[in-house]
Amino acid sequence: MTEAAGPGDAFAIGDDTQYQPVAATGDLRVPVSGPEGTGLLACHASGPLGRPRRGPVVIVVHGALRDSDRYLAGARHAARLAASDALIVAPQFLADVDRADGDRADDTLYWQVEGWKGGYPALGPASLSSFGVMDGLLGRLAPEPGPDPAVVIFGNSAGGQFVNRYAAVGRGPDVLAARGLRVRFVVANPSTYLYFSRERPVAVPVAAHVNDWRYGFDRAPGYVDADPGRSLERYLGRDVTIVLGELDNDEASLLLEVSPAAMAQGANRLDRGLRYDQHVRALARAAGLPFRHRMIRLAGVGHTAADVLAAERTREIVFGGRRGQPRA
Repeated sequence: MTEAAGPGDAFAIGDDTQYQPVAATGDLRVPVSGPEGTGLLACHASGPLGRPRRGPVVIVVHGALRDSDRYLAGARHAARLAASDALIVAPQFLADVDRADGDRADDTLYWQVEGWKGGYPALGPASLSSFGVMDGLLGRLAPEPGPDPAVVIFGNSAGGQFVNRYAAVGRGPDVLAARGLRVRFVVANPSTYLYFSRERPVAVPVAAHVNDWRYGFDRAPGYVDADPGRSLERYLGRDVTIVLGELDNDEASLLLEVSPAAMAQGANRLDRGLRYDQHVRALARAAGLPFRHRMIRLAGVGHTAADVLAAERTREIVFGGRRGQPRA
């Protein structure tokens, strides 16, 4: 596997920050397995993961800094505002730079810094796709069937990139659907999106690779089992909300991707989100497919995941429509 770029390739603004080791590693380890082998996924969570549940589960996918502890804290605050008792799980897709020499013999999965975002295989201890790992996590966490979405997968920034792609190609939600369980996807402020055609809204001088995975379907990893047309049908058939902070419009924002493939999607995160909504709507209309996705624009909110989660409109999508005073 090759990554889109390394720390010196001007792939993103302030790109080297994501190559720093994480400050905290998840205190939980969730066993996951596949044809490639077995490993442990590092996680933070708001409660025990082993007991059966009737209530909802919210999976919060961290950003490029892999700071799942901070994402869990932001989600717990939003849950208190929503008076929700959802189990919150924050998986941590560790990178090779997070592993000290003494840790290399353990069974915790880790990826290249860019690899986990797009479903690429782990570097060890087994070459499990990060999307396959999410499949396994869904299978372990899914509660009993109910009228509301059983699981909500939320991702902001690089986590939003992960959730956007997983909503299009992920297999685990179909397994849950066969059990009567619905999954909701909430994609917040990603730097880029997965396009289902070769057209892009902005012309760029160097366009040779703008359709490479994870921006399009060329050279997709082995986990991806469908072409763009079938993946579009799958994506449109799922419960997807795109959340955009109105203030996330800085063209020099930290970790904003600035590669040609990214710039072909728009100038900044807000611009790219609006253009992507138009892209998917147009393809749905041309294919005669229904379009039921939502897009939410948050006034006064920028890029920070905690602010996005705490916003009332996001809370209603992630934690349900209940409103209440924050719990102690």
